Amino acid sequence: MADQFEVWRRAWYSNPIIKFNIIETLKYRETVFLREGCVHRCIKSNAMRYLDMNFDRYHFFEEPFNLYGSLAWYPDMPMFSFNRLEKRKEMDKFNLDYRKYMTKYDFLLDIDNPKIGSALDTLKKVMIHFKGVPYSVKFSGKKGFHIFVEYDDFPDSFKAMPMDELCEMFKRFAENFSLINNLPDIDYSIYDLRRIAKTPYSVVYPYYFVALPLTDSDIQYFNLQDMSIKTLINKIGTMRNRGLLKREGTPEAFEKLISKYNKLEAEGKWHKILNLII
Repeated sequence: MADQFEVWRRAWYSNPIIKFNIIETLKYRETVFLREGCVHRCIKSNAMRYLDMNFDRYHFFEEPFNLYGSLAWYPDMPMFSFNRLEKRKEMDKFNLDYRKYMTKYDFLLDIDNPKIGSALDTLKKVMIHFKGVPYSVKFSGKKGFHIFVEYDDFPDSFKAMPMDELCEMFKRFAENFSLINNLPDIDYSIYDLRRIAKTPYSVVYPYYFVALPLTDSDIQYFNLQDMSIKTLINKIGTMRNRGLLKREGTPEAFEKLISKYNKLEAEGKWHKILNLII
């Protein structure tokens, strides 16, 4: 059966509809190929030909790689040499200078639990608080869900902040939000400027589930097997222009949400709320 899954995986990544959706989410970001014991960073995938070229270059289909993208945007990220030694030098330089190339940094809230039913319950509770925020939801491909808000949907006050401060603000929010609402499935340890997340529409090892963006209906009637490549390989035609399925909302609603929970921390009120919960 594993061989059949690999056939489906190749067919999935070779399909123009899927490649278009993947490229749209990876454009201007750092692409990463990751498997146990091996990571290839600093990959640029701004066009289908770049993605195909790097699939071949790093033997993507011969290895159990997962496909990731950075939360940060790097429109002018350099192309790196095919020579291994030269590339190492160029990557070392980029790792020191990456802040110079960074222009945006998206928000991510990670909901993670080995029991997918628990993660799903948490997601539904979180979505109530995010009403009015322009966010999207993606199955993580393993044991949880990701909530994204793109930088372009941030309020001007957030865009005026240095990236380090923005990242730290989101980390504080995730911790406060988790503790105040008693939602332990939220992982608030993940925040840093080089953070990566599984790419929407990518196939996730070792489960062969797809990191699929979800509608409200998908979430209401969520079934793990519906995320399997075995199921989705026959539904590719329905995914044309599907994108990230962003909800309607305003930057002001996002600003209000973040500010509310960080203000509670600043005032020490969440300690009192926690005592009431306990």
